[in-house]
Amino acid sequence: MLCEHCNKNIATVHLTEIIDDIKKEVHLCEDCAQGKGLSFKKQQFSLQELLGSLVAQVAESKGEDVSGEVCPVCGTTFADFQSKGRLGCPADYTTFKSTLIPLLEKIHGNAQHFGKVPSRADRGLAAEKELMELKQRLADAVKREQYEKAAELRDRIAKLENERKENTPGKTDADGTD
Repeated sequence: MLCEHCNKNIATVHLTEIIDDIKKEVHLCEDCAQGKGLSFKKQQFSLQELLGSLVAQVAESKGEDVSGEVCPVCGTTFADFQSKGRLGCPADYTTFKSTLIPLLEKIHGNAQHFGKVPSRADRGLAAEKELMELKQRLADAVKREQYEKAAELRDRIAKLENERKENTPGKTDADGTD
């Protein structure tokens, strides 16, 4: 969109004014906006700064002092994560779990991934998820002393695990045979 004033440069300043339910929009280039006395400040968006501030908010809201935590594997400190916006190694997820879970929940609304997965991995992940759910339901049934339901769940789990074992190439039984 071109500047409405000079009709030469690209409009990068967009102003909207609403008075008595009447909306008026003005689109100007930076030079024309400054010429009309409009001052504005360019701000660079930094993902690290945004993530760092979110991490600080989560840590403060939990009332925890995680500044002294250090990953035993790579030596990354929580302050490093806060300033760089990235972790150093897979062990950091365990080390900083108490703050990462609420952070993920704040950013994504959940700490577990529910989005798309590659089609080649979809079947295996679905089976793994089903097994996890069945095992959870089994534990719940045993806890509630619903033994018939627990037996049904146990049998379904065994069947799924056997199917997974049969469909996984390169996996062997304990005796070394396929």
